[in-house]
Amino acid sequence: MGNVCSLLFELSGSDRMDILLLLKKKPLKLSHISSKLNFTVQETSRNMARLSDAKLILRDVEGAFHLTPYGEEALVQLSGFSFLFKNREYFLTHSLGALSKEFQSSIGMLECCELVEDVMISFRNIEEMIASAQFHIWILTNQVLASTIPYLMQAIERGAKFRLLMPKHFEPTKSIRELVNNPVFEKAVRLRKLDCRFVGKVGAFLCLSEKEVAAIGFPNIEGKFDYAGFKGKSGSVIEWANALFMHYWSAASSQIPDQLFSP
Repeated sequence: MGNVCSLLFELSGSDRMDILLLLKKKPLKLSHISSKLNFTVQETSRNMARLSDAKLILRDVEGAFHLTPYGEEALVQLSGFSFLFKNREYFLTHSLGALSKEFQSSIGMLECCELVEDVMISFRNIEEMIASAQFHIWILTNQVLASTIPYLMQAIERGAKFRLLMPKHFEPTKSIRELVNNPVFEKAVRLRKLDCRFVGKVGAFLCLSEKEVAAIGFPNIEGKFDYAGFKGKSGSVIEWANALFMHYWSAASSQIPDQLFSP
């Protein structure tokens, strides 16, 4: 771990981190870096030497500094620490442990997400996402919110495709059974506008459309969902949520559990 500690030591300096983040945007000469960050030339030169020695940056023949591919990747990996640190209070009571290592290691893609702790606000965000979706709505959940059903029906009627992923042991409420037997629901299934699949244990709660992620939540330390979580609209957030949804979708069964139709 010695070499890793050496890398983290270089990244721990706030001035050096500011330089790396500045160079992430575009290559710059030393004088421009000094001016933009309001550092003295001597301070800048000293930090640039340390970053160069650590192989995080290099200077081209015209004197401009660039991130090395190694430096770029270091910043990508550091984004995961940034996301966890920013939301450390949430992750004192919630866990990523049920996710596969692939998604745990790429959690930094959620760095720009906004934490939504008020469950009622989270539910409202989901309703608004469904109401504005034009092409598709994908939901991974262990419970369907009754308040979203009218919005879902309207979305289906205007042509949005709806994919719903649920645990195999899901126990439906009366409103869900009514949805299953609704003519709009049945027509949507026939026209392939609505598709339901069922999986075993899941490691996240997801609600997303083609243009935003209204909710990403993780189980608490008891393994249950409390629906506090994150929202975001950036490309990286949508990409991460899409990949996680499809990870479960590809492994799910289309056979509807008997209890969904039981009285």
